[in-house]
Amino acid sequence: MDEPTDRLPGEVLVARLVQLEPTGGRTRSAARTDAYKELFEHAHDKALLSDPAGNRWLAAMTAHPVRAVRTIAISALAGVPDPAHQTIMVRALSDPDPAVVGSAVRGLTARTVAEVFDHLVALVNRPGPTWAWPRRHAGWRIAESSHPRRLGILADALAHADNGGAHDIAHALARAGDPRFAPALIEHLRSRAPGGCAVAFALGHLRVADATGALVDALHTADVTQTVSVLEALAKIGADEAAPAVHSMLDHRQAFVREAALLTLARLGGPLVVPAALAATDDGDPAVRERAIRVLAEHGDHRALGRLAAACDGRHVRVALKGLVRLAEPSVAPTLSEVLVTTTDRRTRKLAGQALARIGAPPHLPTWHRNRVVRRAAVWVVGQRADAKDAHVLLRALQDEDELVRARAAFALGRIPIAEALAPLTEALDDARPRVRASAATALGRISPADLRNRLATALLDPHPAVRSAATAALRPGAPPSGQPT
Repeated sequence: MDEPTDRLPGEVLVARLVQLEPTGGRTRSAARTDAYKELFEHAHDKALLSDPAGNRWLAAMTAHPVRAVRTIAISALAGVPDPAHQTIMVRALSDPDPAVVGSAVRGLTARTVAEVFDHLVALVNRPGPTWAWPRRHAGWRIAESSHPRRLGILADALAHADNGGAHDIAHALARAGDPRFAPALIEHLRSRAPGGCAVAFALGHLRVADATGALVDALHTADVTQTVSVLEALAKIGADEAAPAVHSMLDHRQAFVREAALLTLARLGGPLVVPAALAATDDGDPAVRERAIRVLAEHGDHRALGRLAAACDGRHVRVALKGLVRLAEPSVAPTLSEVLVTTTDRRTRKLAGQALARIGAPPHLPTWHRNRVVRRAAVWVVGQRADAKDAHVLLRALQDEDELVRARAAFALGRIPIAEALAPLTEALDDARPRVRASAATALGRISPADLRNRLATALLDPHPAVRSAATAALRPGAPPSGQPT
């Protein structure tokens, strides 16, 4: 019988690796590493794996006396979904070498996992650092199974898990969403065993209020990543009683811990939030200062006005303006007007205008500014107030050279039902720009004079469909007004 196509090259690679295997306590050489890599790549070649003869050769190599050869052969067969290999995988579970066992666990099918479940349970609880990866592989397969006790088994295995294993188990319990296993997570966190970050995440994900004490105790650790995970968990749980402990983290030496503490404190709420955020605006780290401005914008009160107004002169102007929109405090109107005039950013200008509109337009808005974009924003703000005292400003803006200023002025006049606006709005129906004509028709409809149909007679025959539509809508009884021109 002829030799398999790839068997001879494979045998050569196996012989080379066996020859270079260290003996007598010697360290592995670079040549041995290269030999292992070449055999690994050869064994995992798709052409070899798809060849029945290649599969038989690999199956024979799973019984090789050298550990490295067995590991490579088992690993290669584990990647082929063939039920015929399951006997080999089950036999390899009893191999004395952890690497072989780990590869075999990965190659088990779901059916075989159910058959050897007790073996996997024993493996996931097997102590010793050399068995860390087989324990993790066993944990993955247990978590993927449909066994009714799988979650309880994983929770019990936390005591034997290293950092990676605890991470896998904690996330599996978090995905399951079953709070019955919270005590095991809490106990693991209290023990200061590896995997505290993932356990804290799971407790926060499950919203375990009883874990607050353990989480607070776990804040003080040299592992700053765990500290941040604990802070995030406390924020998810909403543990108000943890606020003082969280506040103490604002003095942490690491900036990202201080930022996380400030965010957690904001989510918890309470009287400590605003003073802490005000103090953090002077932090030496720009990320912490930005977070402080965001917290003040979302949660600040009158004490935050000064800092938010000052932030309007920097890179966090948008965030600060959102806070000023929320607070709507008239005392910051000069700052808002300055932003409206000086900014070149459309979104920033819009936020400043929204804030001014909420507090009521101040008397000296730059409706005649040389920059047409500023005039547009100023007229919009005046129109939002809809005060009859501003009618003269809007009537003057109706003569502006910019069509959007005229359109916004016309629309705003519709919100002020005064007789003085009727004639200018009727004249605006003859404007050269259809946007202005449509806004004027809408405004007349909102004022609704007795002779409305006569005033809109020409608009109903306007060559532009938007104008005709606005005029028709204006004459419809009880119809909502058309939208603000943009």
